[in-house]
Amino acid sequence: MGLTWNHRYLALAIALVIALTIAPTIAPTALHAQSLDDLLRTGRAQADSGKADEAVKTFERAVKLNPQSAEAHMRLGSALGSVAQKVSVIRQPFVAKRIKAEFERAVELDPTLLAPREGLLQFYLRAPGVMGGSEAKAREQAAAIAKLNRLRGHFAAATIANVTKDASGADKAYRAAASEFPDSLNAVTTYANYLLNNDRAEEAFPVLDRYLAKHADDRVALFWFGRTAAVTGKQLDRGEQALKSVLASQGSASQGSASQGSASANGPRVTTEAVHLRLGEIAAKRGDKAKARAAFEEALRINPKFEPARKALAAL
Repeated sequence: MGLTWNHRYLALAIALVIALTIAPTIAPTALHAQSLDDLLRTGRAQADSGKADEAVKTFERAVKLNPQSAEAHMRLGSALGSVAQKVSVIRQPFVAKRIKAEFERAVELDPTLLAPREGLLQFYLRAPGVMGGSEAKAREQAAAIAKLNRLRGHFAAATIANVTKDASGADKAYRAAASEFPDSLNAVTTYANYLLNNDRAEEAFPVLDRYLAKHADDRVALFWFGRTAAVTGKQLDRGEQALKSVLASQGSASQGSASQGSASANGPRVTTEAVHLRLGEIAAKRGDKAKARAAFEEALRINPKFEPARKALAAL
């Protein structure tokens, strides 16, 4: 069954917001530099704190102040993406059109920007044809992204493959990213996650091993190795040791809070409760229910709202 228009726009809005979370901060133009900079800074703070409506108003002021600011248009498009998740079905198409227009203007002003191109790619893939959706245009953006940044070009190709249900194309793109950028935690863990989500979890071990051979103390990669062991029931000893290394390592990963954890600049976040969850899953795979229960309870002690641990505990 196809997506309803409502679901299409909701998916689109979420995708556009995700696309802009990795957008770099761009230096403001010389004209009105300080005032524009203040508005952009304020708008980003509002957006980061979940005040999307306020952020839209602030970025609209920034655009009005300097219509030639690519960042102002880009940030306005991102904030509108957050708003689109909350508006009525009737308003969603209109907000989506504004998002598209702002991203298009940002690219027109600065063709080297990646984030608005990624936003446009998501729009073209997910919007209905009557609203401007087009797989061909999405592929044009993917090609442009690849010329600017090969890693994000691979991710763009994978996005298209996933949306169009091209499993071999998605695998090819993720594999190419991890192969061409073996020192990129983002590339490696994204491919590992793809394998885990497509019933090919055991194939994630060599992908992670290649990275860990050069980055043995990377907490995020160690966590992903432990997660893979917990999911597959394979290499349990190594997986347990990897997770214990995360807990023993110095820094925020061992502090214990849903809002704390280790992460790379471009990689996923690891929280301490998630580490205990995976340790519990490994114990459960071994048939040690007492140890599994203790690990799940520790995860819940750290974060009482951590539903995966609650569900795992109930399933023992």
